[in-house]
Amino acid sequence: METESWFEDYAEEMYKYILFMVKDRGTAEDLTQDTFIKAFIHSRKFKGDSAVRTWLYRIAYTTTMNHFRKKHPVSALFDSPINMKSAEATYLEQDDLKELYRTISTLKMSHQKVIILRKIQLLSVKETAEVLGWSESKVKMQLSRALVSLKDSMKKQGGVNYEQSTR
Repeated sequence: METESWFEDYAEEMYKYILFMVKDRGTAEDLTQDTFIKAFIHSRKFKGDSAVRTWLYRIAYTTTMNHFRKKHPVSALFDSPINMKSAEATYLEQDDLKELYRTISTLKMSHQKVIILRKIQLLSVKETAEVLGWSESKVKMQLSRALVSLKDSMKKQGGVNYEQSTR
């Protein structure tokens, strides 16, 4: 794949991923641009050991984490989540989705990261491991623990049905 097509093929996906974390459209746009600038500058270092998509997620992740290190850390990732439902989604479904995102934002950061990448962005275990710099077994273990924690939090809040929300 030629570097010229990377932006066209992956910009929206990287933007949504970054927006999930920063919750500000302007900042997400800037960080997405920074991600692709870094990717183009370092494209010769890309050896093809992973998919371009995975490599870009890793750059987006690192760029966003560096942004947080430079700024004051935020307490939650999903105060105003992106509505990923179709236009036909009912008001109740939208509320359930918002509540799910709010609940995810209360989990510890490692649990938020693995849920975002595996369950929202739908990356594979291998891709998630590469993005986070974890082993595949750690991804599986953390996801399992994160989902248990999410389920417990949702039960305590008496909110969204866990089984419906994580399908």
